[in-house]
Amino acid sequence: MSNSTRIAKNTLLLYVRMFFIMLVTLFTSRVILDVLGEQDFGIYNVVGGISSSFVFFSSALSNSTQRFLNFKMGENDMAGAKAVFNNSFLIYSFVAVVVLLIGLPIGYWFVTHKLVIPADRMDAAIGVFFVTVFMFVATMMLSVYDSVLIARENMKCYAFVGVFDAVSKLLIVYALMLSESDRLLLYAILLCVVHLVSKLIPAIVCIRKYEECKFDLRYDKVMVKQLFGFIGWNGFGCAVWMINSQGINVLINTFFGTVVNAANGIATQVTQAVNSFSLNFFTAVRPQIVKSFAAKDYEYFNKLIYTSCRFSFYMTWMICLPIMAKSDYILHLWLKNPPEYASEFVVWTLLFSAINVLSNPVWCAAQASGRIAKFFMLGSSVFLMGFPISWVMLSFGHEPTIVFQVMCAVRVAYLFTITKVLGGYIDFPLRRFLKNVILPVLKVGVSSALVVFYLSRFFSDNMYSLFYFVIMVLLVTGFFSYAIGMSDKERQMVKDKATGFMRKLKR
Repeated sequence: MSNSTRIAKNTLLLYVRMFFIMLVTLFTSRVILDVLGEQDFGIYNVVGGISSSFVFFSSALSNSTQRFLNFKMGENDMAGAKAVFNNSFLIYSFVAVVVLLIGLPIGYWFVTHKLVIPADRMDAAIGVFFVTVFMFVATMMLSVYDSVLIARENMKCYAFVGVFDAVSKLLIVYALMLSESDRLLLYAILLCVVHLVSKLIPAIVCIRKYEECKFDLRYDKVMVKQLFGFIGWNGFGCAVWMINSQGINVLINTFFGTVVNAANGIATQVTQAVNSFSLNFFTAVRPQIVKSFAAKDYEYFNKLIYTSCRFSFYMTWMICLPIMAKSDYILHLWLKNPPEYASEFVVWTLLFSAINVLSNPVWCAAQASGRIAKFFMLGSSVFLMGFPISWVMLSFGHEPTIVFQVMCAVRVAYLFTITKVLGGYIDFPLRRFLKNVILPVLKVGVSSALVVFYLSRFFSDNMYSLFYFVIMVLLVTGFFSYAIGMSDKERQMVKDKATGFMRKLKR
């Protein structure tokens, strides 16, 4: 199977998974908001966010493990891949214990002394904190198997786990509706159980199927040193992301209370569903970026980066644009009575997501090159400015939407910074990135937005109009993506694929 065919097949599997998960997420979010109420939903969003913020350790480890697995597989070194897996598992276990010993008392103090939580809900909030910390520690040690699945490009299992997770959350909603106990604490416990099972499934598959997952827990000093070199800088980058995402949540709680946290929780749910579109494509193409660099196929390597940047944006923009243009009506249709600021938060977080997808392939290219110290030092330092700038703006009395506007501006600065840094390591000049990625993306984004927002005035707020509006947006963004967002070769490829598909339909 060719690399392009494999990417297309894996992307299709992940999109089937994504559509199902997105529908379930949108449904369960509405019901959970109704069942828990704005106050408890906001408490879970901020307290659960504090606990799960420790997951940046897991992200740093997972990124490092996947990079080395992909690199060893690109070199056809299965003995090396086995050493990566086993030493990664040892590191995961060590870090999980350290986080438990340090993070538990610090997090408990922060929840009880710093967060703005009603006194009658403090016990439930503490329970949520302990449950989510346990979930993190228990699942972190199993996260290494997710890296193996993606490195092996086994998207069937990856898709199955996602569908299982979504179905389980439907059952959680049903259980909450029947329960007479404290629903906030029950919700946290049931989510913990589902998350654990979702991690156990890929672990069982990998142990039974892949040779590199056979335990041989011998300490390899050289491998551990290489892994920790990546883990340290990845950990710094993930910590900055955590500070901005959860720090913003804490700022909102401090200045405006749990009800506005509920609005941020709704915006997060919408953004996560939309991000699945771009992340599915990126998940499918990511192993090929690292493997092509390991194989020294630099022409294909650069092509993958440019193409995945642009196509990730186009797919994300197709979904973001109709929601942004009709956010008020969609939220009222979905939630009936959405929290205050929910619509504004959704618009700005979606714009942030559209900007952010451009940085993912660049970040992956840096991981593949192995030269990440300066990349993370400068890039993460720029992105870290989002939190203090947001705090200053809120201190001067700005509305809560200012934090998301700040994050969008900072993320643009971050994108240009990391692209410039990467160009100093490999043949990846900023000028070429501007020409092949930024310029086409700007032309498609601005042109389609102007047309869509103008035409949105002619569509009333009802289900039929919304359906036709979404179709119109897909056609408009698809047209601009094809006409001014693709190269001649890419347009010809789209024509050939479309022609082949039509011939199959006629048979």
